[in-house]
Order: sequence, then structure tokens, then C-alpha cells
Amino acid sequence: MLFRFPSGWRLLSILLYTPVGIIFVLLRLLTALQLWLLASLLSDCNALRVFLNHGFSFAFGIVVKIPEGEVQNHQSRIIIANNVSVLDHFALYKITQALTPSVWELSTTLSNALGLQMMDMSSKEALITNIKQFLSTSKSNIVLQPEFSTTNSRVALLKFNSWPFTIEPSVQPIAIKAWRPEFIPIRVTSLASTWWTDVFWFMFVPYTVFTFKYLKVKQNTNSEVLAREVEKDITSVLGLKTSSHTVSDKAEFEKRCIMEKTQSRRLSRRSSPNSQIVHSIEVQRMVQQVSEVLPLVPHNVILRDLLKTRNVDITIANILDGIVTYTPGSSQTSVAPSAPFNQVQTSTVKDNSSSGTSFQERKAKMIREARERYIQKHGLKNC
Repeated sequence: MLFRFPSGWRLLSILLYTPVGIIFVLLRLLTALQLWLLASLLSDCNALRVFLNHGFSFAFGIVVKIPEGEVQNHQSRIIIANNVSVLDHFALYKITQALTPSVWELSTTLSNALGLQMMDMSSKEALITNIKQFLSTSKSNIVLQPEFSTTNSRVALLKFNSWPFTIEPSVQPIAIKAWRPEFIPIRVTSLASTWWTDVFWFMFVPYTVFTFKYLKVKQNTNSEVLAREVEKDITSVLGLKTSSHTVSDKAEFEKRCIMEKTQSRRLSRRSSPNSQIVHSIEVQRMVQQVSEVLPLVPHNVILRDLLKTRNVDITIANILDGIVTYTPGSSQTSVAPSAPFNQVQTSTVKDNSSSGTSFQERKAKMIREARERYIQKHGLKNC
């Protein structure tokens, strides 16, 4: 579910199919627009709904299959199903004539053709009230998908929320699967995808097949127990596992993946050849600045500290304060231009003539002289 497209040679078939897929998208978008206009202009009737339903089947490229011998049990008016795509409601309506609650304000004809029923979804309590009122005034059933988000149905389902099972003590479970032809291996959904991108790929591929399996009606007055029983039955039929992860966990995972992807893109931009060249030039410039003030400090020592601090003044302070340890170079050609030549020459002669002094004494002397040059270079007083 992380990625919509396969890797390797299987991606080649998608590239070859792309011109055909674009033609499919254009034809299906035109068909969907015409159906939308018909639903808006004509009055609602059963014949129009059937025509619109078949038309949208072509527009979305959806084929619905039910195993032979599968019969819906009409004892329950609440249908519970797993969630595999953004168009589950349409496929479910084709086989059950049950409607899915929605916030979209569409005409009655168009809503019914798509398998949707507009309801107040501002809160859980408001939705439950709307569903109960709808069931008492209509002959249509209601479909609920308690995962409340799509999964790829390969490992496990999201944990079912228990509130859909509080509406009635009995429910009709249905297990859903969706697949596409092997030569166009574009997945039905992907991580952090939007509904309109998913619909686009429905129109792009030749077809998407939905298969349904009716399960035994479950009854229990305890909504939490009923939710776990239905969840177990559906996962068992699909060959999956139950999970403790909820839709909130999935949302957090999507946010984390998006952040990591954004950070990796930034790092890749920084590691590009041009950025590496700019970075190298900037670092060398800072090394030269430090070396002008501290000519006896080896360049590799300066570079190592600059890569940590990214600041010339901090690196100079670290060296002068003894935080950065090093062995002074035996010969240095870099001399601070701001320091008087006779002062540097005298310092060098003194260093060469004091070979008998200890290393710590020579180092302390060199630091003291470097500090004086630093003060002179920046015009500091009272330091």
C-alpha cells in the first residue's frame, strides 16, 4: 500500500499502456460528465437509476462479481464491510442496493446511482440518529465500513470501530476484494493518496474487479463483542489477521512517512553535485579565514572543527581556548597578512631557537601570540 506502482520490469508495461490509459481517462471523464448532467436535468425514476448505474460502471471501469450460490440474508438492514477503495460504496450498491452515508450534497438521482445517501456527519451521535431515522422511513439498507479508511487487504485490517454495531443488534457482514489485470499492476490505493487520484487510476486502468462474499449474519446486544466477532469473520475469509491499529494510527503513520519523504528530498538536493561544489568552496573560504589568524594550526584540524561548528569565530575560539587539540605544523607558509612581518619573523626565530623548551610551553606561547594577532586583526581592546 506504500506505493501505487511496482518496481523493475513490471513498470515497463505501465509505460507502454499509458497512451491507451489516457484515452480511457478522456472517454470516461466525458461519459461521467454527461451522466452528471442527465441526473441533474431528469426527474428521479428507477429506469434512470439503472441507466446511470451502468453508465458509471463504464466510467469507473468497475466489474462486480459474486460467487455462485451467494445470497444476501435480509434479516439485517445494516451491512458491514471492509474498506479497500474509495469506490466501495458504488460496487456495494450494485449488488446490495444499500446506501452509504455521505456528506456530499448531490441530487437524489445521482446520489442513489452512486450508492450514497447524504447525512449529518458532524458527530458520531448525529450520524447514528440520522441512520436510525433513515431506516425507519426508507426501505433501503445502510452500508457501514468500520475501518473508516482503506487498506491493501494483504496483511491485516484496521481495527473495527464499535459504534456502527450500536445501531442494531444484528448485522450482515460482507468481505470485499478488489484486483486489477496483471499486465497493468497499478494498485487500487496507496499511502496518503487522495480520493480524486484514486478515481483517476480507476479510469486509467482497463477495469477493476470487485468480488464479494456474504457471511453469516451476526447478532449480539454487546456492540464491542459484535464488532470483534464480525472483524474476526471477515479477516478469516480474506486470509488476513486482526490488528490493534486504528484509523488514527494510520493517519499518524502517513504523516510520518510524508515528513520523512520531504526530509529525504531536501537531503538529496543538498547532496547534488552543484550543492557539493558550493559547500566545498564555502568551507575552504572559512578554513582560509581561520588560517590567517592561526597560521601554525594545521588545515585538517581547522577543517574538522569547521565541519562541526560551521562558524569561523567559534572555531577560532575553540582553538585558542584549547578545546581543539592538535600538534603544530613543522613548517607553515600561511601568514596572517594583518600581522607585522617582523613580529611573525621574530616569533618564528624564537620558536626555532627554543627547541629545548617543552611542547606545552611552545603551545602556550603560540596560542598567546595567535590571540594577540586575532585582537589586532579585529581591532579589539581590553581583552
